[in-house]
Amino acid sequence: MSEIKVQECKSPCINNELAGEFKLVSVQAIGKDVVLNLTITNLTTDPKVVNVDIRAASVLYTKKEIHELLKEQKTINIKSCEGSVVPVVITYAMYEYLLTADNSIEVTAACSSEPYDGILIVQTNVVLENPKFEIKLKNKACVNKPAEVEIVFTNPLDREVTDIVVTAEGSGLLQNPISAKGCSVKPNETTTIRITMTPFKAGIKHLLVDLSTSKFQNAKGYLEINVQETE
Repeated sequence: MSEIKVQECKSPCINNELAGEFKLVSVQAIGKDVVLNLTITNLTTDPKVVNVDIRAASVLYTKKEIHELLKEQKTINIKSCEGSVVPVVITYAMYEYLLTADNSIEVTAACSSEPYDGILIVQTNVVLENPKFEIKLKNKACVNKPAEVEIVFTNPLDREVTDIVVTAEGSGLLQNPISAKGCSVKPNETTTIRITMTPFKAGIKHLLVDLSTSKFQNAKGYLEINVQETE
């Protein structure tokens, strides 16, 4: 959802003249371009020339800005009681190395129009999803017996992924978190990373897996495992 803010102003004020909204029109996935439409609507019967300053930045969950990704200016003409759509494109190349661990991008449009006082600020936040991976238990899980687990990752990006590290943990499954490295993976190729655990408690347990690479951080997955008593 877009957030609209209006700077305090005197009459005639821009908030009585214009309305704005962002709409995401692309998928929210790492590796894809982020495409939004900014719709600015003229609320009156007077045609307007609107100046729009658009910025996008990677941010933390606290909304603290870390890296600027996009900055552009546009001027649009809007007829009376009509709207105008301004496309906003943040390419993968723009954010590839600049996202935070939160995968969050804040997009802001500051709209002004003479002779109206104030600035209409339209803002939205886009959180990108990490790629998925599979977790497979290769043999029966029994107390105090080694069990092999496979983490299967297929690279959905159009870039090679390197520096693959998986970290696994789970109450009753592992005494301490363990990590393993994977080989580089070209686009659409698959890699399998194997880890061995020795469960020490019976019952339904959950293996939690974190996968980080050169292109994204902290992709999460889990597998429910029924640990049997050793016969």
